[in-house]
Amino acid sequence: MIYDILEKKLTDSGLVVAGQSLFRNYMPPECKIGVMIRTPLTGIEINPFIEGWHKTSMQVITRHVDPVEGARMAAHVSRLLIVEAPEKHEASDERGPAHINVFYPSALPIQYPRLEGNGLEFSQHFTAAFGFKPDWRS
Repeated sequence: MIYDILEKKLTDSGLVVAGQSLFRNYMPPECKIGVMIRTPLTGIEINPFIEGWHKTSMQVITRHVDPVEGARMAAHVSRLLIVEAPEKHEASDERGPAHINVFYPSALPIQYPRLEGNGLEFSQHFTAAFGFKPDWRS
């Protein structure tokens, strides 16, 4: 997957810290200000004709206690993650060499209240097209 690439873009900006304010698929309830990247519950489709190619939607949730600052932070996260021209990335501990062709918001963030902690979450879906050598083909 491309989690590590997206996470690096966010941590390199100084906006979040991995494990404290940046999470993958689960954000602990005690986190008041943070970002979580999740894959769709339906999974990511495999293209049977192009090995390692994926076109999907990914969800990014920004959490904040202030509605104005939360919206500002969600917009900043979007700007950091947008990929408009193909990017190539070296192999990492998690995956082989990868490329991201596009990664862009497909809708404005949906704001909703959290039941715990009196905060807000801003959910945004991104359209993604990327490729990497799949584990099952190694």
